[in-house]
Amino acid sequence: MSAEKYPVSHGTSEGKAIKQNIMQATQWSKYTFEEWCRQLGAWINGDSERMIKIVKFMPTKRITQKQREKLLAMYMGDKNLIDMIFNHKKGTCCNMDCNEARAIHRIFIDISVIDDEILNDWISSVWSHHVLGNSFRRIAEASDTSVNQIRQDVKCGLAYIKSRYPSFSFETFQKNT
Repeated sequence: MSAEKYPVSHGTSEGKAIKQNIMQATQWSKYTFEEWCRQLGAWINGDSERMIKIVKFMPTKRITQKQREKLLAMYMGDKNLIDMIFNHKKGTCCNMDCNEARAIHRIFIDISVIDDEILNDWISSVWSHHVLGNSFRRIAEASDTSVNQIRQDVKCGLAYIKSRYPSFSFETFQKNT
């Protein structure tokens, strides 16, 4: 992974420091992947300046010109419209540090640069549901699709992440006995 920008030093028994990047230094077993996403959402939501920086790299679904024009008209015509980005569910308390947040965000960035429209739709759905805390219904309405399609997109996105990062545990794929 290309997260070498944020090296973290750890001491050894010999007194020499070993530099690890944030991806290596993060204790991934601390949370399930979905919990990491909720923590990232809480971390982003805690600071409006941070929100602006993160949103620039947020995976988003590609929209058609007609959808873009419709959204623009909606924004211009409705003075009481609240931007969906800032309308978060409350409840998740942020228990992660900046390096952990950068590490989980790095995963989304690494996947979002892959030039595959379907994969980007899946990851956008995962981001919208698990990081931003939007319901399947809300995402479906915003995407002009069905709730079941969004549910499948989220599952497919999580399956892709699971195949690429097998060390994560996932609530979605745990069998309840």
